[in-house]
Amino acid sequence: MPHVSPFWLPAALSLYMLVATPAWAIYKCEADGKVTYSDAACANGKTLNVDTGKSNAGIAPLPTAQDKAESQRLQRERAKADKQQLKAQQTAEREAARAKLLEDKQKRKCAQLAQRKKWADEDVRAATVKNLEKARRKSQRVNEQYQAECPA
Repeated sequence: MPHVSPFWLPAALSLYMLVATPAWAIYKCEADGKVTYSDAACANGKTLNVDTGKSNAGIAPLPTAQDKAESQRLQRERAKADKQQLKAQQTAEREAARAKLLEDKQKRKCAQLAQRKKWADEDVRAATVKNLEKARRKSQRVNEQYQAECPA
């Protein structure tokens, strides 16, 4: 009887297992509450993943070239929409800033006209008989200008 080295025994067994094991897919099928294992896909039941026991129904297929192209198109559209939204927001901010400047300018002008009106009214009260008509005319004109420029 030939002598076999103990070192070669595990290696020979591993090689035998590799050659003897078929490379078939194993399906775990569940139908009517019963679990069966088969080398063919399930006919009436649902296929379960043998490793985790979870249904394969939730696993998404790999994306195709068409899916990738659609995804890129959607990304381009989203980027374009974001760019347009940013541009519109910047325009609105510029318009709001300009409106604020105009409002501030109008407030300063009204404050100046109010001051002139106050001074003209004081001039009417302090005017002599000789200058009274001139002071009233000036006060009336300043008052009309104030009301025209600064309503309410």
